[in-house]
Amino acid sequence: MRRALAAIAMVWPALLRGQAATPPAAPTTDWSYSAKLTAVWVGGNSESSTFGLGSTLRRQGEHAELKFEAGGIRTESSLKTRAAVGSTTSYRVTETETVRKTAESYFARTRHDRKLGSGMVVFAGADWLRNIFSGIDSRTLVALGAGRQWADRDDFKLKTDLGFTYTFQEDVVENPFVKSKFPGVRFSADLQRALTSTTKWESTLISDLNIDETDDLRADFTNAVSVSISTRLALKPSLQLLWRNQPALTEIELFTETGTSTGQKVNVPLEKMDSFFTLALVVTL
Repeated sequence: MRRALAAIAMVWPALLRGQAATPPAAPTTDWSYSAKLTAVWVGGNSESSTFGLGSTLRRQGEHAELKFEAGGIRTESSLKTRAAVGSTTSYRVTETETVRKTAESYFARTRHDRKLGSGMVVFAGADWLRNIFSGIDSRTLVALGAGRQWADRDDFKLKTDLGFTYTFQEDVVENPFVKSKFPGVRFSADLQRALTSTTKWESTLISDLNIDETDDLRADFTNAVSVSISTRLALKPSLQLLWRNQPALTEIELFTETGTSTGQKVNVPLEKMDSFFTLALVVTL
């Protein structure tokens, strides 16, 4: 995590150097909508399917911006077990198939920005997240803060902000040492850079700190490259890294040293880092 933040600190100043101080483009008031689809199917001796949807509704005005986002991704895999019944010279093959979810994540968020002049903005927003395999059954966060639009051109945009948050969280396995409701502080940075006339790089960093438990630090770092196919279609590979210094708990079965089940379960922490790589088809209306 420290290496990723150090890389950001080195890359972004380099991107800012050489940027001409040209006036921002005249703002327009309009609604826009984009949807993205991710799908992968594998069949034959092993079967799995991944399906993801995402949508963004945005209203860009002269003095305000309103944005709604929602989406999710789900992966199912099937395990086939074969057995032979009979003798070595005469037998029949039986097959059983077990289907299980191996990944599932859903989110919804909204944010309203109000421009104050000289690049300054105030904002209010709300997020909802469900990521069962990261131990989060439901997490709702509300935020209020201020920020600055450092650059706002067609080929280069950069915005940072700082806000106060309040989080309501329900974990799959309850942690008795962590509160389910807590105040926090959020820092976010949003960078967009045109690489070519048809290619754009987007980078977003969101970090949340639990004020009640300062070791509970979370970060959401997403990088994507959008390649336009036409005025309406684009391919968008993206990599999202979700990191939490104090991950949620999960229940696992307890065995003796000889491998015998005790019939009991213990709570252990999950991994700190989750990653999602997607290749999506984006339709803009």
